[in-house]
Amino acid sequence: MLNGVYQNAAAMTGLESWNNSIAQNISQSSTPGYKKAVLSFEGVEAGKVGIKNDFGNILQHATIQTKGVGAVDFSSGSIVTTNGEYDFALEGKGFFELRTDDGQLVYTRDGQFKVNDEGELVSKQGFHVLDDTRHPIKLRRGLGAFSAASDGTISQGGAPLAKLSIRDIENPDQMVRSHGGFVVGPNDVGYNRNVDAPLLRHGALEQSNVSATTEMINMINVSRSFQINQKVIQQHDEVLGKAIQSLGGH
Repeated sequence: MLNGVYQNAAAMTGLESWNNSIAQNISQSSTPGYKKAVLSFEGVEAGKVGIKNDFGNILQHATIQTKGVGAVDFSSGSIVTTNGEYDFALEGKGFFELRTDDGQLVYTRDGQFKVNDEGELVSKQGFHVLDDTRHPIKLRRGLGAFSAASDGTISQGGAPLAKLSIRDIENPDQMVRSHGGFVVGPNDVGYNRNVDAPLLRHGALEQSNVSATTEMINMINVSRSFQINQKVIQQHDEVLGKAIQSLGGH
């Protein structure tokens, strides 16, 4: 009886984690380059329970509980033309490489950049956008129009200025969401190479790969499943209460 209650409670915990992922996806669905959070479930052993059989022997059997495993869907989003002077979108593989104020390397598909007071190209968080030698990109004030080629080469006034650092991540499933982008996990050593043939679009942005409609449907399904598990626990509780009253009466 109690084992069933524990299993339903574990299912409700997993559903709560799924609901949090859905809420995060919906809130970030309009953020350029956002990659949606996904949650899968697997059964894990949660200890053993002893049951006495008809011969008085105690048999041990494992109990299984649900565990949610979080991950990120790195599939590409649609690309929309913005004509923004400092907007960039990547087609195919690759991530823009940024550096935070504390020196941390951050990788993102959000190419909505701007220029700070020092004339440096930065992300919306203020992180430096790096060139292919991992140095900040600084524009030359008053020296002509800003443009970018499909291979990531940035020019100003017709003269090459720098080349964007577009990095290939060998194991994106080991990346951790942080700093408005992703940082590479400690076990991944294959992130420090440039993409051989990047395909950059200037004046465009990659949209998030979240379907708000799908996420809303998922949220409804989670709510219904949560209610069902809650009702089952209530039924277990009522049956257990009746059993206690019956046994207590004798």
